Amino acid sequence: MIIFVLVIGGLIGILNTKKSFFPETRSRDIIVNVFYPGASPKEMEEGITARIEEAVRGLVGIKEINSTSSENFSNVRITTTGDYPIDIVVQDVKNAVDGISSMPSGAERPIVFKQRNTTPAINLGIAGGDIDLLTLKKYAMEIEDDFRASGVMSQIFVGGYPDLEISIEISEENLLRYNITFDEVQRAVAQNNTDISAGQIKSDTEEIVIRSRRRSVEPNSIGDIVVRANADGSFIRIRDIGEVKTKFADVSSAIKINGATGAWFGINKLVDEDLKEIARFVENYTEEFNASHDKVKMYITFNFFNMLKARLAMLYK
Repeated sequence: MIIFVLVIGGLIGILNTKKSFFPETRSRDIIVNVFYPGASPKEMEEGITARIEEAVRGLVGIKEINSTSSENFSNVRITTTGDYPIDIVVQDVKNAVDGISSMPSGAERPIVFKQRNTTPAINLGIAGGDIDLLTLKKYAMEIEDDFRASGVMSQIFVGGYPDLEISIEISEENLLRYNITFDEVQRAVAQNNTDISAGQIKSDTEEIVIRSRRRSVEPNSIGDIVVRANADGSFIRIRDIGEVKTKFADVSSAIKINGATGAWFGINKLVDEDLKEIARFVENYTEEFNASHDKVKMYITFNFFNMLKARLAMLYK
């Protein structure tokens, strides 16, 4: 009877065990990222990276500090000893970084987070021969939202298309006609297309935050920005001298799937996620997606769970 109960319990445990193709490890790394638009690598190193290293060097539970300073960006990787809960060390690092009072005024707020270890789960892509890149991106974003809403996966990476950008295209002829320079256009956009905080008004019963929200990524709104006000009361707007449009950044790379323009998805799993559940959801989703779409198709390019099943079958034999 005892043996029977042990066998049944073992079978239930095997069936309910979360599966992963690669060994699972707990992360001990903490990341600090800082963006500083327009700064050179040397300015990032001297003004930000070195100060972060100095602020966290004396904290308890830190084993090693590695950093990279590049144009506009600073990355500091802190490896902990593992002797203390990483959440406590993360909070100590945040407090130390927030306490730095000599950061450059143009730098953005430091982002501090613990790195979570992931392992590959499944790779897939979508492609369509007769659709443009913008439509393909919309499909990719909808698929990503569906994957995140599934509850079985959270680490989803999408690529294959460039970033969208706002392009202001002005001909030399118009610049000469209106006697306007590129610098004037740049200043007009920088001064008018921005969010401005004007402080707070406090009373005994309420607090009012004063903020001007004028930042926009809509081409029509940017086209309405005034570049120059003339003495006769007329205005020269960006749309009068050029064209504002949303387009993809010019890059030299592209993704092709079966000869058609495509986008790729890389899905990783966390320690508490199940490879089998991820694979099952993606396989069912792919089947339903292909059945309901004619112009674009989804392809599973690599499934780590299938490889895991093959290796387990070999062990069972």
